[in-house]
Amino acid sequence: MALPVRMGIIIGLGYCILIYCQNQFLYQSPIEFGFAKTIGFLLVVGGYAFTAYLSKQRLGGYITFREALRAILVTIVITEIIYLIFNTLYVKVLDPGFFDRVKTAWLAYFQSKKVPQQVIDQNMARFNDAGKITTGSLIQSLGFSIIIDAVFGVVIAALIKKNPPETLNQTT
Repeated sequence: MALPVRMGIIIGLGYCILIYCQNQFLYQSPIEFGFAKTIGFLLVVGGYAFTAYLSKQRLGGYITFREALRAILVTIVITEIIYLIFNTLYVKVLDPGFFDRVKTAWLAYFQSKKVPQQVIDQNMARFNDAGKITTGSLIQSLGFSIIIDAVFGVVIAALIKKNPPETLNQTT
């Protein structure tokens, strides 16, 4: 399990650096930010696939579905815990005004698209509780993230599995 743990740490830290850069430099519009988040997520999923590939190589080119999924799930849990800790520190310590910037960017976007004021008001109301972090919301966020990533992990494990050839017992 050393490889999945190490990969979880590497992917988690890399994702945190990427998220930091996105939050600091790529938040000009909600569309741009969403695109950057999607690319970041795809890179993380690629990291999970790479973990499964490395695990397969370490096992001599063969890996069962269960072994691949176990390696991916360990990596996912480590990655998501690191991301959760970083995200909490980011919005509470590093950039407490982040959600205000997000709200301002969304407001400008809606106004530029001539969205009716009633719709703008409804959407802006969503930001009233943004940034409020509770133990329950952290646990819920972690669980949701792990489940979403695990769905991709199941697909990756199914694609990468290669069972070792069965040896025939010849008794005469």
